[in-house]
Amino acid sequence: MAISTIGPTGLSSAVGQIGKNMVTNGNFSVTQRGTLTGLGAATAAISADQWKFFVETTAARFTTSVVAATTAMIADGVANRLKVDVTTVDSSMAGSDFIGVEQRFEGQHLQHLLYGTAGAKELTVTFWFQSPKSGTHHVYLVQNDGNSGCPMTFTVASADTAEKFSVTFPALTTSGQDFDNDTAWSMSLGFPILSHGYESTANQWNAGGTWRSSSAQQNLADNTANNIFIGGVQLEVGGVATDFEHEPFSVTLAKCHRYLYILGGDTLTQNDSTVTGGMALDADTARFILHYPTRMRTTPTFSMNDDAEFYIAGPNGAGKVSDAGPANVALNAYSLRFECDRTDGEMTAGFATQMYHVNQTGIITVTAEV
Repeated sequence: MAISTIGPTGLSSAVGQIGKNMVTNGNFSVTQRGTLTGLGAATAAISADQWKFFVETTAARFTTSVVAATTAMIADGVANRLKVDVTTVDSSMAGSDFIGVEQRFEGQHLQHLLYGTAGAKELTVTFWFQSPKSGTHHVYLVQNDGNSGCPMTFTVASADTAEKFSVTFPALTTSGQDFDNDTAWSMSLGFPILSHGYESTANQWNAGGTWRSSSAQQNLADNTANNIFIGGVQLEVGGVATDFEHEPFSVTLAKCHRYLYILGGDTLTQNDSTVTGGMALDADTARFILHYPTRMRTTPTFSMNDDAEFYIAGPNGAGKVSDAGPANVALNAYSLRFECDRTDGEMTAGFATQMYHVNQTGIITVTAEV
């Protein structure tokens, strides 16, 4: 076990190979969903792509957003951080209460760790963390295929101050703890906000449950004045923390599109933007095909929010999409096909059409998140 606090000037000059950071969107730069409110009732995605709340049960509720980093973080090359704002408290942790911010990993991306063998690798996580409380906190790994967990402790020196930490997880050599070689959820990296039901011994791997903390975990959701900030998360092979790996926004976005693709709903999408093209089947109905930017993890789910904000245009002008929404949806990992009705019935069968949205409340979401 190795635990250390790292100063604001950064880590050593050792730099690993491109792709050393196993975390996707560790700089919290991709935020397709934007600010989200009322979170905490169930496990759900949060504002930053690839990150989610894992929830067992809690009375607490939260708003999540991505905000600018502190001066010290910016000096370290970290531009953004996740903000978790407590809006409803859970003042008394009991029973199976638990909520944490975590990222989940596909098993096929973990084979090089050699878990379950004598050659299993250590993993080191580096991150910036700001807590409303000083004292003991946790960062955890969960081996979901093997039903085990490793909650590691770190100590916050000053409340409401961004601090940088490095924690090394011991290698998991126990037989039977290998990862499935597939696209399903095999491992989580996360940070508890409150915990009562997922506690075990700190700073070691524990079998028999997906343990995420120890009894030393503090309740960070006991006051609506509490804010938790996380930034610059890097998980890498080995026992040495290296400089945060920066990658172009376009690269991070492409990685995130494997799991989530959203059209509309943000300030980068202009009104009257074309969503996709299609063909009129008759006067009322048009069929559309939407190709994703990259192959998705698995066959996704598809939703179309605020149907009335979408229009179908063709040779006979444009008309609103019916409130009935999409029908005859067919999906695979590469594209989707769907049909929508136009309210005015003014299309001509066989003619090309295009779908566009008229404001930012019209959102198409395609998700294959872990």
